[in-house]
Amino acid sequence: MKRRILISHLIISLISVALFTLLVRTSTQISMRSLVLDALQKEGSAIARRLQGDETLEEILEHAIIHSRITLMDEKGQVLYDSDAVASQMENHLDRPEVDQALSAGRGSSMRWSDTLRENMLYYAQRMSTGHILRLAGPVRTLDTLFTSMLPWLVVGALLIVLASSLLSRRLTRGLLAPLDQIDLAAPAATPAYEELTPLLTRIMEQNIESDLQIAKLNEKQQEMDLLLDGMSEGFLALDPQHRIVRANHSVLNMLGADGEGVLGRTLPEINRRPEILRMLADLRSAGTATATMELNGRSYLITANNVSGERGSVVLMRDMTEKDEAETARKRFTANVSHELRTPLTTICGYSELLAGGLVKPEDQQDFFEKILRESKRMLTLVEDILRLSKLDEGYPGGRRERVNLLDIVKQASAALEASAQKKGVTQNITGERHIVVGDPTLLYELVSNLMDNAIKYNKPGGRVDVSLDSENGGVSLRVSDTGIGIDPRHQDKIFERFYRTDKSRSKGTGGTGLGLSIVKHSAEYHAATLHVQSQLGQGTTITVFFPEAIKRS
Repeated sequence: MKRRILISHLIISLISVALFTLLVRTSTQISMRSLVLDALQKEGSAIARRLQGDETLEEILEHAIIHSRITLMDEKGQVLYDSDAVASQMENHLDRPEVDQALSAGRGSSMRWSDTLRENMLYYAQRMSTGHILRLAGPVRTLDTLFTSMLPWLVVGALLIVLASSLLSRRLTRGLLAPLDQIDLAAPAATPAYEELTPLLTRIMEQNIESDLQIAKLNEKQQEMDLLLDGMSEGFLALDPQHRIVRANHSVLNMLGADGEGVLGRTLPEINRRPEILRMLADLRSAGTATATMELNGRSYLITANNVSGERGSVVLMRDMTEKDEAETARKRFTANVSHELRTPLTTICGYSELLAGGLVKPEDQQDFFEKILRESKRMLTLVEDILRLSKLDEGYPGGRRERVNLLDIVKQASAALEASAQKKGVTQNITGERHIVVGDPTLLYELVSNLMDNAIKYNKPGGRVDVSLDSENGGVSLRVSDTGIGIDPRHQDKIFERFYRTDKSRSKGTGGTGLGLSIVKHSAEYHAATLHVQSQLGQGTTITVFFPEAIKRS
């Protein structure tokens, strides 16, 4: 803006100088014309007076210093004498303006180009008493000479004017723009400025307020979008039409193992060039939608991609299917195991029943068959009851109670219920520890303790020992069930809490176990926010510790 103002001032200065120079030339020309014309009139009058005497025009010119061209012609315009040309060779001058004026008004003047002298001339003519016309002519070059002599001074003056105008223009421009430079665009109405700018500054302030409100709304929307995307468990990617990443949430970065700041502006293959991703992008380009499954870092992912309408890019969702796949696998394995576990007793029951119904069993052997059918029926009933318990635990154990439970009482109840089994196998039960109160469901806690002690008895050695202790630890209580039994191979210790998992299937069948006891223990511990720890060596026994983080000791 400063430059435009300065240039405008310089242009105005140059135009002013040019107009001033033209004015000077015009005024000088007019003034000099008047002076030359006045001189020609005086000179003409003097010559006319002398011609009325006895002197001839030649004598007058011979004895006088005359700088003007003199022409004498009759009343018909025929040239009788000319000081600069041969009169007989000159054309009739009756049509000359100054001659015409002299014939009609007694005198006349005009300025024009002279073909004879080849220059601009100022002509003055007057009619003499004899009727002849006396005409004097002076060259106009005296005007041009005067102007030419003045031109250097005019040029110097013009330069001085332009320089002064430039300096003054800069100073005036700075002074003019100083209030504008001091305007605070954040609060324009509060800044002192020109009165003419008040409507503009007010409008700017209103626009600022409106812009701030819009920016605040956009930021709020952006924060909501960030919160929504970052709160998603699914991975989210937004791609531009060239498949460059323009948006990525935390989940997808964790899944891909990528840096949050390093992915923006890069393509997905630059982050991960897995064949599944490349095929998915190729399908996305051709069909506008694509799906892919991918194994990465031991996890299973399902990727879906779709183009956004209007060729504005694509969105990609990446879901971790590991738990779902594992759950589906576990469900299938559980169904197969249940079918297998139920088929065995049912087959036994059906077989013995058919033999009895067909009369193929001796009377003295029938009692033994009935006992086997009863044993297999109880085993199947126990299996069904365990499956129902696990089903309820899988559903979060709806209807479960939360009350103060004395763990020592639960241990003693389980020990009493299992005393017959322990005596039958010659196993001694020992209980140590003080009373401890935990908050939980009494039934589930009994199932937990009973299953641990039952396993300790079943898989013990004849004449062995089962030790149950309650100890305070880190603000909680630890329940330890130790036995002197066969122990667990280290290879199997992290799997014993899986459903239907048996370290020795032949031995488990002999003990009548369903393979669901420790799975019930695990779910019951999770329900009470407890942790499980296993210590075992083959042939030396097993210790399973259940730690309840919150317990109240009671003496």
